[in-house]
Amino acid sequence: MEYVMTQLDEIVQLLREINDRLACTAHHLLPKSEKWKLENVDELMTRMAVVTRLGISERTYNRWVKSGILKPIYLGNKHYYREVDLQDAIKRSIRKGMI
Repeated sequence: MEYVMTQLDEIVQLLREINDRLACTAHHLLPKSEKWKLENVDELMTRMAVVTRLGISERTYNRWVKSGILKPIYLGNKHYYREVDLQDAIKRSIRKGMI
């Protein structure tokens, strides 16, 4: 049992190191205008969180990304947002009575 716990501890440590390296790599992939502090990664919202927050459909979300109303932070093929990045879209949703 002690051997298994030691192995699990090593696996957890390796996963933490991998996560740190991926975070650094993702940070370097962002354009200079979109740099953000890695400490704030927990504050990022996913695509579905944004759809819910704005009260819009996924189809509207896709149109807004394509037209530039929403400007996601891309990490791989996933979209993430900070609350501050959504301010214009939130104002638009309020004007249209969606929020």
